[in-house]
Amino acid sequence: MRAQDVGKAGEAIARKYLEFIGFEILGCNLRLGGGEVDILARDGNVLVVVEVKTRRSTAFGRPEEQITAGKLRTLRLLATQVSAACRGASVRVDVVAIMADASSRESLGHVAISHLVGVLT
Repeated sequence: MRAQDVGKAGEAIARKYLEFIGFEILGCNLRLGGGEVDILARDGNVLVVVEVKTRRSTAFGRPEEQITAGKLRTLRLLATQVSAACRGASVRVDVVAIMADASSRESLGHVAISHLVGVLT
């Protein structure tokens, strides 16, 4: 699988996981002025900007470790834009990290999911 395919497959797994735990998916790959929201969801009364990180190897660290200070700034900006567009709605940022089985070449195979809630609020 190409890196882009791994990312798309990871986002699909993240959507299914979030729906399974009761989130309502509002949109995916939403381009805003400050960047792109991987998944926009609703958790009760809170809008959630979800960043999805998928990896097939820990050679460069675990997926959640790939969230840099610059990425956090971008996520904060995106959350602010979502809140403003939704008349001041409460927004938080979550990270869904997916560690996939590197041995499967055609799909992600077995995955481990980590959900970091409220990385930014």
